Amino acid sequence: MKRPAEAERRLIFTEADLILLALYDGEKMISKLREVTGLSTTAIYRNVEKLLNAGFVEERRSGSPANRFLRLTPRGARVAALLKRLDEEIKPRMKVLTPE
Repeated sequence: MKRPAEAERRLIFTEADLILLALYDGEKMISKLREVTGLSTTAIYRNVEKLLNAGFVEERRSGSPANRFLRLTPRGARVAALLKRLDEEIKPRMKVLTPE
């Protein structure tokens, strides 16, 4: 189940944005992105392909073919830094609305 703040983030950021934000702190295995972003496996693979083609991320394989690691390119890092600033700006303003 998604945390309320995560649900709010998904209203503001696209799926690709959430992946770039997840990679902001460093390289991650694709399998770890599901846990970090809350996105489905299908959404992750669809968006990773778009981010690779756009030159925002690059991949590295290690060991078995399933071990795919992603990291930001310099272009992706610039975009992720802007997204991070936006994320930090809106976090204090997000609040959880609960029925009374």
